[in-house]
Amino acid sequence: MQPAGSFLVLEISFTSPLHVRALPAGAETAHGAFLAGLMPGPVRTVFFDRHASVQIYLTPPGACRLLGMPGRETAGHVLPLADLVPRWGHDLPDRLAEAPGWPQRFAIVVGELVRLAGAGAPADALVEWTWSELQRTGGQARIAELARRSGWSVRHVRARFDEVTGVPPKVAAQVIRFERLHAELGSRSLGALAVRHGLSDQSHLTREVRRFAGESPLALARARRPTAFTLLGTRPLPSPSSQTV
Repeated sequence: MQPAGSFLVLEISFTSPLHVRALPAGAETAHGAFLAGLMPGPVRTVFFDRHASVQIYLTPPGACRLLGMPGRETAGHVLPLADLVPRWGHDLPDRLAEAPGWPQRFAIVVGELVRLAGAGAPADALVEWTWSELQRTGGQARIAELARRSGWSVRHVRARFDEVTGVPPKVAAQVIRFERLHAELGSRSLGALAVRHGLSDQSHLTREVRRFAGESPLALARARRPTAFTLLGTRPLPSPSSQTV
């Protein structure tokens, strides 16, 4: 089971398919190559045979730029790669399977990403900046303050953010905050973690963990499941010195 996180997952399997189910009651789908949009809740993944794949982690603004599809069409969904990048969906898994080793597979994927990025959509600077500020502050930045600093209205910021990422800024902030406290579970008391991450108390923290992980803080800490955030060793992005929004 995978808890909620702030990255989209581009999975390119070249063996058996992966079965994905959004919890608690989502439909199960099986895909070999797919994009898992931003999931504001836990997801269960299962495979029944030998499984080998390349996983690419994308930020929501980055995925929108790379794939040319707004987040409102991908968030909460698992989409076949062939529907997003037809050429990838049709032959990329076979090319990875035929490659002699992992260095060659990585080189294939990097080359395809560079080619796709060259034809990508232009960035939405306002959303990129808002996302970086939410990451920099661990999800604790106030949306009204970010809107004030950007020079746009709260309504405008929310509308553009929702379009690009697929979720409102408040939900994105909550997911990012959960992601950070999840990485620190077991390092200090739950009460101390609640204070550190801007939650009112331990009960509030427990509710957030159950919402985004589908289990208690103790169970989540014991499971020690890797996430994109912990695997990448992600650190908060620096505050941009200037932005054109």
